[in-house]
Amino acid sequence: MKAKFSSKALKLSKDQSALMGTVAAATVISVFSLVSIKALAGQVIYQGKVISARHNSAKQMKANISNANTLVTQYNSVFLGSSPDNIIGGKNDSSTSAVPPNGNNGRIVLDALPTVYDFPALLTSMSKVLTNNGIGSQSIGGSDQSSTVKSDPTGNPQPANIDLTVSGTGTYKDTARLIKDMERSIRPFDITHLAINGNESSLTIDLNLTTYYQPAKTLSITSKEIR
Repeated sequence: MKAKFSSKALKLSKDQSALMGTVAAATVISVFSLVSIKALAGQVIYQGKVISARHNSAKQMKANISNANTLVTQYNSVFLGSSPDNIIGGKNDSSTSAVPPNGNNGRIVLDALPTVYDFPALLTSMSKVLTNNGIGSQSIGGSDQSSTVKSDPTGNPQPANIDLTVSGTGTYKDTARLIKDMERSIRPFDITHLAINGNESSLTIDLNLTTYYQPAKTLSITSKEIR
């Protein structure tokens, strides 16, 4: 009986070992399958994101090309023409040597707002305008903010004010010519205060002016990592 019992126990032990092996193998296969499914699912999701990103990029590129073509058409219709005069009353001259008020309309518009804040250059330009119009006893003032103002290019630049006070003396014709030149200036000047005293041969003029500059616009191409 003892030998028979031992034989049964041995057989039972072998059966248990086989069962454990089968369970272990099934577990390994199940875990491997789950890991594989998870990896495949991750790949499918990733590829979906890549395809979506490519679709959006292609759509944006088509929109950019369309906008560029529209801009060229609008520029040609507005700025190119055969008129002998430009929009500020000067000669319609496309040469690089043209001096304001001469020049073509496209150049006038592009040069209207400087892209950097340069207060000393503004004072020099204003002094030249006054001198060219015969204005003497000149006084040009304002607050130089070069140390604090930033002119770095941005994605959405906005015009910024620069305020000046200007005074001088001249004849009636000199004064009238100065005002006319400021009206025709490529760079816009808003006269916020004007006081004129004296007679036709000798006038004192006092002006408060606001002019502008606008930082350059950046056109950047960026990359995006798909995860």
